Amino acid sequence: MRGRKPVPTVLRIARGNPHQHKISDDEPTPSTAIDLAAPELLATDADAKRAWDELAPMLHRLGLLTEVDRAALLLYCATFAHWQRATRHLQRYGLVIKRKRKAPMPSPYVAIANQMQAQCRALLIEFGLTPVSRTRVHGPKHDAPDREEERFFGSGPRNNRA
Repeated sequence: MRGRKPVPTVLRIARGNPHQHKISDDEPTPSTAIDLAAPELLATDADAKRAWDELAPMLHRLGLLTEVDRAALLLYCATFAHWQRATRHLQRYGLVIKRKRKAPMPSPYVAIANQMQAQCRALLIEFGLTPVSRTRVHGPKHDAPDREEERFFGSGPRNNRA
């Protein structure tokens, strides 16, 4: 498939629609009512389970984790755990390994860490979890005053003049 990836309607609405492009009305809307517990597959991997336990509640709170997104988050958590293990191995043994009677060579964990890092980055972007991808998502402002409330109770201390 060529060209830009289509943007889900939820993200298109969150980003705003300055060019007034047609917004799809027949796009499936997955449920956000999901179990946030880590999947069984992560039960034996402490690193992956920890990543799930940190990210799942955040993504759900932002409305970015639905019933159909669990697989993508599972992939991210497993990939992140592999990257952590490869990185720990590199920290412990170094970037170069010594072979018997041969010249030193780069550790194979360098390639593994690089591959896992690239895959993690791609998945982070899908969820809007990098600084640049996050700038493309705009949600409602939480600090905006409620205009109806302001009408009845005033706009704060400056209205309390005696």
